Amino acid sequence: MSTEQNKATARRWFLDIITQGQLAVADEIFAANHIIHDPHAPPGGWPNGPEGLKMVASVFGGGFSGWNITIADQIAEGDRVATRWIASATHTGPLMGMPPTGKAVRVTGVNVTRFAEGKIVESWFNFDMLSLLQQVGAIPGPE
Repeated sequence: MSTEQNKATARRWFLDIITQGQLAVADEIFAANHIIHDPHAPPGGWPNGPEGLKMVASVFGGGFSGWNITIADQIAEGDRVATRWIASATHTGPLMGMPPTGKAVRVTGVNVTRFAEGKIVESWFNFDMLSLLQQVGAIPGPE
């Protein structure tokens, strides 16, 4: 696949799966042996393959509604795509044991994906979890 096709596929994680909740898209764009690298993963990490991505999407999709995700930048080279994104949503459901607060949040992050044979085989997630937790009141914000 071309780098432009890879970029379009990487955007589907945000626009189809997270924003629209179309979990079945994970089966289309992620390889069966996909590996997630996520510093915010639960102990033991997320399961490999599309099921792990569906779990990630369910945790955040179940905790927030009214998603608006802007793809700020995408850079592709070889088999990798880096996507810088900005997301806003409202905390309307439980999130990792926290009850919903109704608070609006805005978070930024970068995902890097590696492709093989037209599918994403590896993902590195990195987003501002500290800011997210401060915005929902789980931890104190700066004074």
